[in-house]
Amino acid sequence: MSIENSLLHLVHDFLQRKDVHGRVFVGFSGGADSTALLLLLSQVGLDMTAVHFQHGIRGDAAEADATWCEQFCAARKIRFVCENLAVPSNRLRGESVEEAARRLRLEAWRRLADADGDVVFLAHHADDALEDLLLRLARGGNCTGLTGLRDERFINGVRFLRPLLEIRKEQLEEWLRAQGVMDWRLDATNDDSTYRRNAVRNELLPLMRRIFDGDGGLRQSLRVLRLDANYLEEQAETIYRQLSDLDSWRRIPMALLPRVLRMWIQTKTGKDELPVRQTVERLAVELQRFSGHPVEFMTESGWRLRLAKDGMELLQGEAKESSEELYAAEWCWREQPIICWNGYTLKIDSENGECFAVKSLPYMLTIRSWQSGDRMVPFGQTKAKKLQDIFSDAKTPREIRHQLPIVCADDTILWVPGVRRAEFGRVSQGEEAVVIGWEKLEA
Repeated sequence: MSIENSLLHLVHDFLQRKDVHGRVFVGFSGGADSTALLLLLSQVGLDMTAVHFQHGIRGDAAEADATWCEQFCAARKIRFVCENLAVPSNRLRGESVEEAARRLRLEAWRRLADADGDVVFLAHHADDALEDLLLRLARGGNCTGLTGLRDERFINGVRFLRPLLEIRKEQLEEWLRAQGVMDWRLDATNDDSTYRRNAVRNELLPLMRRIFDGDGGLRQSLRVLRLDANYLEEQAETIYRQLSDLDSWRRIPMALLPRVLRMWIQTKTGKDELPVRQTVERLAVELQRFSGHPVEFMTESGWRLRLAKDGMELLQGEAKESSEELYAAEWCWREQPIICWNGYTLKIDSENGECFAVKSLPYMLTIRSWQSGDRMVPFGQTKAKKLQDIFSDAKTPREIRHQLPIVCADDTILWVPGVRRAEFGRVSQGEEAVVIGWEKLEA
């Protein structure tokens, strides 16, 4: 079968397997891959709109690309839309240019393809999938992340279809020439290997192909990883539908926890946000050591996760004080030398503070407010005493008792800064010790 007929047959077969009944949008950069996809979809009879993103990065060259794409579509009577993203001026703090561009494209797709049944076709091909595999492998992705380019994905409520994932870029260029299309847009920045994706494309993949006599092994790895990812995602969805309380969260296998958490966050927010490793690992720790006291911690994306007896909540903004109980904060004191809690600062290696035996302290310390019934063994004593009595002995005003930080090692209170420390963590001669200081911030 000729390349012309084989690609048309592939796209036709793809559409037979996918239910496409709403409006059709096609990402159209003007490169060989998106140009080929646009023409292939046109030849199989789809009514569609080509969407070109002007990122505002490459100046006159980008303007020329947009003009070329508009003229290409006009000559073939294909609807055309140019979306100006202005990436440099719309970057968020801490975002790279690539991250900002991706976020803005997703926002634009969500705005354009906003009706039930709408679908977006993208021209990612086999070489793109290999580049993505290596990039995500270097970042530490699981099999879901490593196979992020799938033939069908829903992201932020938008349905994306990629019919060309098994086709090489050189095959697409060969097909274009067979159609009489001899030119397409070339992005000069693709040669700049200071960008990681370009370095993978221009340097790493060619080197691997030379070493391993091709990339057949990598492509096979992608195929089986997709099978693994599909299965794990199906299992995660089954577990997600059965979630009820913290015990059900606690029973989730670690391999499925990031997937279930992703589904849960998407349901709560309407956004498809991939939980970062630190958030997943922190949640796993908190689930296993949860003792009934509410615990809150911030995620990397700015949300608050709150664990309580009645379940888990996703909240916005900074944790706030209630009338009787303040949120609990978890302090990874070995990695985070300073933590702020309700107007107090606690810090490691302070010259003025309390000294504790390192071997007595868990990986995470908990800082929370005073709870009814709290007891502590005061330093130099052997019997536990109610914190209420300790406050009375220290003449601590009643109105500030619930505002003071209570520092705990698991369920054991080790210190009430400014009031009393516990016998717990006493330092013996020759033991490694850590000094924790504190101060009340000015209002």
